[in-house]
Amino acid sequence: MTEETLPPEAKLEGQKKLPFWIDFGPLLLFFASFMYWKRDNPEDAMIWAAGVLAVAAAIALIYAWIRYKHTSPILIFSTIVIGAFALAAFLFDDKRFIYMKPTVMNAIFGLAVFGGIIFRKNVIKLLMGSAFDLPDDKWNVFAIRWGLFFFAMAVLNEIIWRNFSETFWASFKVFGFLPLTILFTATQIPFLTKYGKIRE
Repeated sequence: MTEETLPPEAKLEGQKKLPFWIDFGPLLLFFASFMYWKRDNPEDAMIWAAGVLAVAAAIALIYAWIRYKHTSPILIFSTIVIGAFALAAFLFDDKRFIYMKPTVMNAIFGLAVFGGIIFRKNVIKLLMGSAFDLPDDKWNVFAIRWGLFFFAMAVLNEIIWRNFSETFWASFKVFGFLPLTILFTATQIPFLTKYGKIRE
């Protein structure tokens, strides 16, 4: 997915789940390249690292399609957004595009989740419905929790990039958001086991 705060996608019929490195590998390359360039060119390190992230995400997307014969709409969308924000940062020489990308992404996903509830197209159910069986009203509760989580991550990103160092933000982007997402997902297991069951 190349994005740090997305819910796990269920395995599709007849398709293999994409390996973890397709999501996390580009982020590790982003962090490594940022730390490398920061030594000699700290002013432009973030922009060049964002370029590495965009290229790595595109390569991961292409590899997933060739190797596994499928990908996901979220992976495609997030790769396009990564590329767009990296290009904007380069063209306008403005690192704020990079800092604000997680804010925009999480806000979009949060709006999509709540919009899905309003229009009865529950996004979380579409992603995870083949893995869990829940009543519709519980799917809505589950989606609201994810929607609030996305908005919380958007706010957290704003707080961090506006108040902490560039290195701290880069570190948290790679090694902070993902653990928080895993922790949040773990806190939802009691809800899923209480009101639903895992599909065979």
